[in-house]
Amino acid sequence: MKKWMACTAWLWMVGPWVAQPPVGASEPKPLELILEDQFERKASLADLRGHVVILVFGDRRGTEVCRKLGEQLHVCWHPTAKAQPPAKAQAAPVVPLEGLKPGQVAPNVVVVPVACCGKVPAALRGTISRQIAKGSPDVVVWLDYNDTMKNLFGLASGETNVVVIDAQGVARWKFNGTIDQANMDKLVETVQALRREAVK
Repeated sequence: MKKWMACTAWLWMVGPWVAQPPVGASEPKPLELILEDQFERKASLADLRGHVVILVFGDRRGTEVCRKLGEQLHVCWHPTAKAQPPAKAQAAPVVPLEGLKPGQVAPNVVVVPVACCGKVPAALRGTISRQIAKGSPDVVVWLDYNDTMKNLFGLASGETNVVVIDAQGVARWKFNGTIDQANMDKLVETVQALRREAVK
């Protein structure tokens, strides 16, 4: 838990470091990611343009660790969400950015949980969606039935997997496995730098 105690402090201490585009990409393109949520609605990354997005994804074995990480990351950028019921926590305001010009709005940080269900027969998807909707009626969960996340970013089974997407929809940082303090610091640095980049 100690690594989370320093989270808010990091939000104010991060310097001018900026996350770099993917290696070898001369002109990074927005990620085209379209899944569905537990209510069988279309879930598109394009709908979240303008926000910095953190995709927290994992397989069934990693459900609990991914849930905990997702909640902790949401609270990191939305401190008033702590100890609130899910519906109220989702409405909590984002931590502001220092040095904004008049009229500039600090980009939100949207944490999106993605359940990597594997290649499930279409006939079973409705059952899985209803089970997840029952367990998470207030927090939207994206469902991956085609190994899309695994193919794009890799997947550590039973662990947390994280991808940070900038406000233009470009993937800028990823991590597969248990996040230690060094990588948590890197994640926070990356998100804060991308928030600043979005308002330049």
